Amino acid sequence: MANYPELSGRVVLITGAAQGIGAETARLFAQQGSKVAIVDIDADNGSKIASAIARAGGTAQAFSTDITDVASVEQAIAGIVKTFGGIDIVINCAGGYGRLATVEDMPIDEWDRTVALNLRSVFLICKTAIPHLKQSKAGRIINVSSISGRTVHAASSPAYGAAKAGVTQLTRFLAFQLGPDNITANAVAPITTLTPRVAALRSEADIERIAAQVPLRRLAVPADHAQAMLFLASDAAAYINGVVLDVNGGRVMM
Repeated sequence: MANYPELSGRVVLITGAAQGIGAETARLFAQQGSKVAIVDIDADNGSKIASAIARAGGTAQAFSTDITDVASVEQAIAGIVKTFGGIDIVINCAGGYGRLATVEDMPIDEWDRTVALNLRSVFLICKTAIPHLKQSKAGRIINVSSISGRTVHAASSPAYGAAKAGVTQLTRFLAFQLGPDNITANAVAPITTLTPRVAALRSEADIERIAAQVPLRRLAVPADHAQAMLFLASDAAAYINGVVLDVNGGRVMM
């Protein structure tokens, strides 16, 4: 793993950090010496991740948060600032795929839930954190979009794809509007990632079939995305702004 000494001591807010990509991202930032705020509705797993980081010598605290709710987000941000003294980096990892259905057949409440979890949450976290990022010497926003935000296939949810496309465009607006404050905003666009949850839901044949569609002939693992986010948060990426970094083994070309 690359070493980024400048990340030591920086306060990193990570949503969806109780599992999967978010948890791995929290672990890798903690290894760099960052102070990690684990923001997730899953209080039990969030606390477990924070405890594991602490046992490994890192600094982390869990904040139980409904990231689709204004009051809950405001409370979490206030708690993070009180605990760590500020916020330097915001990483929006939380999301969920939702139900597979055509637009015609999709229940409206399912559409609303999926868009709220994947897009509204990013807006709320960013909006509430921006005043604190402006106090940082090198503010960073990193949003997790998806290959589904730019491609269409039968096994994709229109609500999820539309929300992730929205995340991409919101990221560009953030980059444009916050650049004068020395805050960069970029996105990472994953493909299906071999998290414990995906491994439990997918058969071995499914995993092999999906991997065969990727030029690198394997699924992503959480560290693939976490490493990309470390880079985007580092001083090495100080002049990268408004970019969507495809981390999908070349699948986006197919």
